[in-house]
Amino acid sequence: MELLWAAMKTRELANLAGDHLAERGIHRVSSDEQLPWSFLTHTGLTIYTQPPQN
Repeated sequence: MELLWAAMKTRELANLAGDHLAERGIHRVSSDEQLPWSFLTHTGLTIYTQPPQN
């Protein structure tokens, strides 16, 4: 979340105020194929494509 917030502050929040800033920032980040994965990699978390075996 911190990386998303930092990314939004450099563009959407830099010189703009309004109701849809978060939506615009999330849309910008999610429209980039690599950026969300970079944020995930930075956290050290992983996404499992298959449920873990019990």
